[in-house]
Amino acid sequence: MRRSPSRRAPGPPAVTPCTVSRIQQCELAQKIRAGRGYNGRAPGQVERGCPLSFVSKSALIVDDSRTARQALGAVLAANRLRVETAASAEEALEYLSHSRPDVIFMDHQMPGMDGLQAVKAIKTNPATATIPIMMYTSQGGELYVGQARALGALGVLPKQIKPVEVSDLLKSLHLVEAAATEPAAAAEAPAPEAPAAAAAIPADPRGDLELWVQSLLAHQSQEIRADVQAAVARALREHEAARAAVGAGPLPPARRRAGPLLLVLLALAAVAATFFLLNLDTQRKWRSAVQQNASLVDALNERRSASAAAVDDSTLKVAAARDAAAGRYADFIAALEWSVNQAAQFPPGGEPFAGQRLEILRGLVDRLATLGFTGTLRLDGHVGDFCYVSGADGALQLAPDELPAERCARIGLGQDEARAASGRQSIAFANYLAGRAADPALRIEVVPHGSAQPAVPYPALLAGLTAGEWNAVARQNNRVNITLLPAVPQR
Repeated sequence: MRRSPSRRAPGPPAVTPCTVSRIQQCELAQKIRAGRGYNGRAPGQVERGCPLSFVSKSALIVDDSRTARQALGAVLAANRLRVETAASAEEALEYLSHSRPDVIFMDHQMPGMDGLQAVKAIKTNPATATIPIMMYTSQGGELYVGQARALGALGVLPKQIKPVEVSDLLKSLHLVEAAATEPAAAAEAPAPEAPAAAAAIPADPRGDLELWVQSLLAHQSQEIRADVQAAVARALREHEAARAAVGAGPLPPARRRAGPLLLVLLALAAVAATFFLLNLDTQRKWRSAVQQNASLVDALNERRSASAAAVDDSTLKVAAARDAAAGRYADFIAALEWSVNQAAQFPPGGEPFAGQRLEILRGLVDRLATLGFTGTLRLDGHVGDFCYVSGADGALQLAPDELPAERCARIGLGQDEARAASGRQSIAFANYLAGRAADPALRIEVVPHGSAQPAVPYPALLAGLTAGEWNAVARQNNRVNITLLPAVPQR
């Protein structure tokens, strides 16, 4: 007797298996890109046909300024990036404990932990060491850029960067396709001399390391597919051999059911074993890659330390080069040096390499090029030991002129602080030096000396000496000296 087909109660339309499978594959593709999963595709690969909402990449903005977060977030959103924000470095580290963005934009000066400390914490954690970090700050100068790169940042972006330059940066990091950045780039009119922010970011050794890891995972993707195909083909051959041994007659009902079930169980067991073994191998290779990354950072720090030691000995080399300079330029060079050094002083607390010094440098370089001068143009930065008192907010400020010098709360800066202050550069100055770096005829050197070489000796701290008299001498020592070193003619 036939059973009447059961009627199903009306309900919401069921989601088709194809749709559910497609969404799950896209979510898994996101985990692969973040390094938290594996299905035979290398990080960064996405299933073809996934909607954009499932494959968009994410960016984390860390800045205590709400206005700065909103401004950069609007530019990143226009490039189809999902934007997450954190108002402090501590909040960013808590977010990274459970999430993994594709890029981080980090401010420098924030309450509590500053940006450089946060970069160091992120790069020393193996779980977050490979996330690209861009310092997004108003700080500038080669000294700051070098410190940021030594800790693991890719480079420094000014907060006045234009949207089209952000789009170019995202394309260079392979976070967006060229077509995805066209709407953001079209809204920006071409400027005659836009500062090439990306050009000031040198290649980072971690880029090669990440590509190497991705190639490993891509190779394992091919191995998985080959193993699965081999397991299924082997099971099919065994099944056909069993059928041939029994004969051409129909199999009993129980054996007809057991044959396909056994085939499926064997295929699933082979796939599970393959995934388990490849996952162990992937984890081992990833730990090895992280160790190689740390070795690259240590090697880079050693090279920077050697360069810093070489700078300390540069004064003797300058004297030797001056003695060997061509005699016919001696009087002209001395007169030219004297004229440009008349405007060598800069205000207390200001940037030595910015503003008026940049304009003087540009004019001097243009005239030297016209005269056919070849050699080195050396810029020595010095800061004065000023008399400071504590302000109402506890910050140090210049003492009033009438205050006795013996009542100064502090005279001068520490050795490291003074050296950093004597080498500070504006972004425009740093970009100008980067644009001149490829000129082999005229090389420009910037050497910070701190307060160790005063041009005018300070008076003795005797009774009756005022802070104004002391600071007058410090202003004369707050200076940038320009020295011309002609190239030694070859004999």
